[in-house]
Amino acid sequence: MTPTRVRLVRLRTALLALTLAVLVVSLWAFHSVQNTAETVRDRTSQAVLEVTAARAALVAADAAAVASFASGEAKLAGPGQEYANQLALASQSLARVAEFNQAGEDGGNALQVVESQVAAYSGSIGQADVHFRQPDAAVLGAVDLWHASRLLHAPGGVLEELEALQGRQRDALDRQLSSTGMSLPLLPLWLLPVLALLVLLVLTQLYLKKRFRRVANVPLLAATVLVTAIGAALVFTLISRDRLDSVGERLDGVAAARGGQIQAADDAGQRRLADLLTEYCDEEQGCGFTADEFRSKARQTTTVATDNTRVATAGVKAVAADASDAAESGGREFLIPAGTLLAGGLVLLGLHARIDEYRYRR
Repeated sequence: MTPTRVRLVRLRTALLALTLAVLVVSLWAFHSVQNTAETVRDRTSQAVLEVTAARAALVAADAAAVASFASGEAKLAGPGQEYANQLALASQSLARVAEFNQAGEDGGNALQVVESQVAAYSGSIGQADVHFRQPDAAVLGAVDLWHASRLLHAPGGVLEELEALQGRQRDALDRQLSSTGMSLPLLPLWLLPVLALLVLLVLTQLYLKKRFRRVANVPLLAATVLVTAIGAALVFTLISRDRLDSVGERLDGVAAARGGQIQAADDAGQRRLADLLTEYCDEEQGCGFTADEFRSKARQTTTVATDNTRVATAGVKAVAADASDAAESGGREFLIPAGTLLAGGLVLLGLHARIDEYRYRR
C-alpha cells in the first residue's frame, strides 16, 4: 500500500470517527436539554404555579367564610358561594400539583398531609355553619370558625405546608436545570468535536487539492456545510437551555406577586376574624391566652393591599412563553442525526475515488 493511500485511509478513518463523536455529543446535548425543557414546561413550572394558586384560593376561601359569618349572611346562605368556589379551586389546584409533582416522595407525603388538613378545615367550617344557625350555639360556631382558621394558619398548618411544598417544587426545577450539565459558558467544550471535524475537513480538502490538483471536492464541501449547520443547531440547543434559567426567574416573580396578594387578603381576613371573636369573648376574662394573642397580633397587621393581579397574570404568561420557547425543537431532532449521517456518507464518497486510485499501487 502506497504512503498516499495509507494517508487517505487514515484521514477517512479520522473523519468518520469525529463524525461519530459529533453525532453522539450533539444528540446527547439535544435530548438532555429537550427532555429537561419539556419537563419544566409541562410539569415543574405548572407544579409551582398550582401550589401558589392553591394557597391563594384557600386564603380567599377562609376570608370569604369569615366575612359571611361576621355579616350574618351565614344564617341564610352558610359560608357563602365565594367560599365554596374558592375551596373548589384549591382542591383542583392540589389535584394538579399531585399530577405534576416533581418533589418526589416528600412532595407526595406533603400533599397527603395538606389534603387531610383541608378536609378537616372544610369539616370545621361546616360545623361552624350548623352552630351559627342555632340560636343558642353561636359561641360554639365562633369556636369552630377559630379552629378552622387555625388549621390553615397555625405552625405546621396548611399554608405553611404549602409554602414548604412550593419551595420543594422550586428546588426540583433547580436540580433539573443543573442536571443537564450544559450552559453557554461551556459552549466551546461541547463544540469541540464539531470544530475538530471542521478543521480536519478543511485540512483534508487542502491536502487533496495539493496532491491531486483538483479545484474542490464537492462531497467534502457539502459535508463541511452540513457539519457547520449541526454546530449551529448545537448552539441553538444551548441557547434554549439558557432560556430555562429565565423560567425560574419568572416563577419567582409570579410567586412574589401572588405572595403579596395572599398576605394582604389573609391579614384582612384575620382582622375580621379577630373582630368576630371579640363579640363572643367575655369582657373581663377575654377569650383565653391563645385567642387574645391572636386578636392582638391580627389588629396590629397593616399590610397594604396592592393589586398585583396584572403582574401575576403577565408573569404566568411569560413563564409559559419562556418554557415553550425553550422546549421548541425547531426540527433539530431530525437535522442532527440526518445531517451527521449524511455528512459521514459524503466523507466516504469524497475520499472513495481518491483511495480507489491507489488500490493496486505498491
